[in-house]
Amino acid sequence: MSIGLALVGLAAVFYITAYNMFIQMLTQRLGGSIQDPLQLWEALQTIGLLPIRTRAWIFSKIVGLANPYARTIDFRITELRKGKACGVMKQSKINSNPFQRVHEAALITFGETVGSLAFLTLLNHTTDIAVLTNINADYVKVSKGLLTASSVIPPFKDREATELITHVLIKNASFETVAQLTLTWKVDLLGASHTHTIPAAIPSK
Repeated sequence: MSIGLALVGLAAVFYITAYNMFIQMLTQRLGGSIQDPLQLWEALQTIGLLPIRTRAWIFSKIVGLANPYARTIDFRITELRKGKACGVMKQSKINSNPFQRVHEAALITFGETVGSLAFLTLLNHTTDIAVLTNINADYVKVSKGLLTASSVIPPFKDREATELITHVLIKNASFETVAQLTLTWKVDLLGASHTHTIPAAIPSK
């Protein structure tokens, strides 16, 4: 019995290690990084042998490696382009509270992940600096079942701005808004004027 459990544990370790190596290798071969998510997303779309859902799954797993907190909510990014990101999240035991509703912390993590990706698509990842300084969440309706999050951000008009505000809408399967997140960013979009720059990245918690 103990030998069998040991073999199962060894197999699990091997699987996890191989999986992580595969994702990292794939990221390197695609020539992108999560600091420039649009490049990585578009590179995945060129792999015609992979089904669309598989490409989205791989991209979401890579996002999870860059932002470990996002891995706890079982999300999928379904669309990414300049200034826009969309994703889905299924209710599960992991992200539910004792009242069988999606936990507020899961909603914030989901919304922040989607909102950050949309924001990053508009940045020059080698010069621009962006730090998430505040998240405000308005809970409109009980959240259950399959949820979708979307963030649409217009192109930056004022490159001298030091603070930007973006929004994320989270809706249920009936297309009813269950939550709205307001993200406040401290930015430096004039990176060329600085001697040292920090590439923008999905903020850690």
